[in-house]
Formats: sequence, structure tokens, C-alpha cells
Amino acid sequence: MSYIITTNGLCKQSGKAMRVRDLDLKVPEGVVYGFLGPNGAGKSTTMKMLLGLVKPTAGTISVLGKEVNSKNRLSILKDVGSLIESPSYYAHLTGKENLQIISTLKGVPAKDIDRVLQVLRLEKQKDKKVGQYSLGMKQRLGLACALLGRPRLLILDEPTNGLDPAGIQEMRDLICSLPQKYGMTIMVSSHLLSEIDQMATYAGIISRGELVFQNRMSCLHEKSRSSIAVRTLQNGAAAKILQDHGIGYELQDQYLLLPCLNDHELAGQMGLLYTKNIDIVRIEERHKSLEDIFLDLTGKAVSL
Repeated sequence: MSYIITTNGLCKQSGKAMRVRDLDLKVPEGVVYGFLGPNGAGKSTTMKMLLGLVKPTAGTISVLGKEVNSKNRLSILKDVGSLIESPSYYAHLTGKENLQIISTLKGVPAKDIDRVLQVLRLEKQKDKKVGQYSLGMKQRLGLACALLGRPRLLILDEPTNGLDPAGIQEMRDLICSLPQKYGMTIMVSSHLLSEIDQMATYAGIISRGELVFQNRMSCLHEKSRSSIAVRTLQNGAAAKILQDHGIGYELQDQYLLLPCLNDHELAGQMGLLYTKNIDIVRIEERHKSLEDIFLDLTGKAVSL
């Protein structure tokens, strides 16, 4: 698999606090990669290090197959678009004038301005002063600036922050369309699992500066499969019976957790316990939500 971003042992220390610790990112090419974590987990700091805006304390960064350093940073960034925290703009200028400034700085042909205005559906607002834009329009303008020049990689830090539901849906649909339409790789951060779940095919979850999960979103969904919780008056004896018959289980909070079973299989296993004089007092089907998994990975005490 080809990776467009890789980091090895990436660390960032601020004073005595370690903001990012031993981060090994692997972002596959041509996907939407969700970078997920609670507020203060180190997402923005990591993205700033990827862009060379913050110097790492330790570790290496490779973007587009090249190790990022002071000598080649600008050449790498020509193929990278970004929107970190809130978009920057000149409020007294129009949307098109802001884009003209960015296109000049990037060395992008002026004709590309019309393309990004169309992609972001800003054609009708292009001659309005940005100071009169709504928050959603400012976010779209910031993304339009990032899309100038058709970058291979787009790094977006919480792009749906502060948007209303319609604006969130619009931004989400746009981000999801970019890999297929333009062959881009998108790295998008959020503290909301539901947002990443609707956009990303791969995800990395960061907690207190450390990577606690990195894989396909489907692997995260597999962790949310249903289980059967059985409570008996003799859990120890019941566990031994299951073990002797090669039946997998987990003991959790006075319950025996069995994998999800069909009715016939469940009846057989409960019948086995009954014939061994095990008193069964409760049977429940449990389903672990993605939010539960996220909290398990990042710590239930963390404020989202």
C-alpha cells in the first residue's frame, strides 16, 4: 500500500507537557483519512507539524514520499492544500480578490479561480466582501483557497466547526467527493466520531498525544458487533463448563459475554448449562456503539 503521509516517532513537547508522543501515522493515498480525538488530544499540533508550521521535538515526517525538512518544505507544500483552525482572509476584499491573492502566492493560473468558485458554489458571492460572508461561506472560501492548484493532499482541521446542519452536510459531501473526482488524499480532523464515520474510510484515533487506533473504519465497526450477556448464580462453574466444551466467553461485571449467536446455537449452549444444574437468571443481547468504543480508546473521563 502506498502512503502519502508517514511519521515515525513524532513528538512535540511544550514546556513540561508532551503534546504529541511517539506518533506513527500512515495515511494511504487516495482516501479520506479521519484524524479523530477529543479536544486537546494533539490533532492540530500534529497537523501543524505535518505542514512545517510547528517544529517537532523528535521524530521524522514524510509527505508525498519526501522527508519534510527546512530545505524542501516549500516544494512539498506546492502539492498540499490546508485549512487549519479558522480560515484567514481579508475582510475588506471580495471572495474573488482573496482567491486572486492566494493564487498569486501559490503561482497558480488565474483561470483556476473560476474552477474552485464553481466547486464550492461561491460564484454568486464572489463579488461580495468577505466581511459580509456567513460562517459557512467563510469556511467554503477557506477550502476554495486550499483547493487552488489541484493539490494531491488536503489537510483539514475541523472543517465543520461552527456550521449549521445544512452546512455540515454540504461540507461533508464535498470532502467525500474529492478523492474520486480529483484523485486527492484528504486528512480531516474532528472530535466527533459521527462526522468521521460518515466521511472517512481510514481513521487514526489520538488520545493525550498518543495514537490508540489506526486502521480502516470497517475494523472499528467490527468492534461494535453484538454479544450475548448471560448472568447465572454460579458464574465460576458456568465458565468452566463453557471452557471445557470449547465455547469462547469473557467475564465482565458478573456476566458471561458470549459472541452473537443465532437462536438455535443459544438454545443449545443454555441447555448445556441447564443440564449441569446452572441457574440462569438473565440473558441479554448487547450492542457496543461506536461512541462506546471511542470512549474506551480515549478514556471515559475525557471531555468531548
